[in-house]
Amino acid sequence: MAVFLSAEERSLVKSYLLLTYIQKKFDRDARAMEHQDSLDNHALYMEIIQGGTDRTNLLLSEVRRDLRKHQLRLYEVNQSENSVEAQILCKGHHGTFRIPADEFRLEASARMRAYVGLGPIHTASAEARPGKDTPASSPSRVREPARYAGGYAPYRTGT
Repeated sequence: MAVFLSAEERSLVKSYLLLTYIQKKFDRDARAMEHQDSLDNHALYMEIIQGGTDRTNLLLSEVRRDLRKHQLRLYEVNQSENSVEAQILCKGHHGTFRIPADEFRLEASARMRAYVGLGPIHTASAEARPGKDTPASSPSRVREPARYAGGYAPYRTGT
């Protein structure tokens, strides 16, 4: 039997994947900063990274709670050049959730900027697409997206 996730469940899976990826990036950056003695404001940069890590951990704990509430479990995550794919178990049924790698990295970067208190990047390409503007985010009011509409492919078992 195939697994069909609601928009909220897809959003939870996507958020979990993004938040775990972002958490690893912040941790790696913090470890790299520990060994940088040449920076004048070393403590300031470490504080910025730690603030992003704290926001990520808070959101990740909320997403994990909601995954349990929806009886969703991710048991295998694979990342390739083309996509990020997670094997999921939802109420006893297996499924696959896929996000294109470019979209995944772009959203991860945008979220990381929001978690450390930076606004979105304004580029000429973003201005050329009037319907694609992203609102400036307040670091104290970071919210996860309400839904995710693409990239989900149900995994069908042999029954």
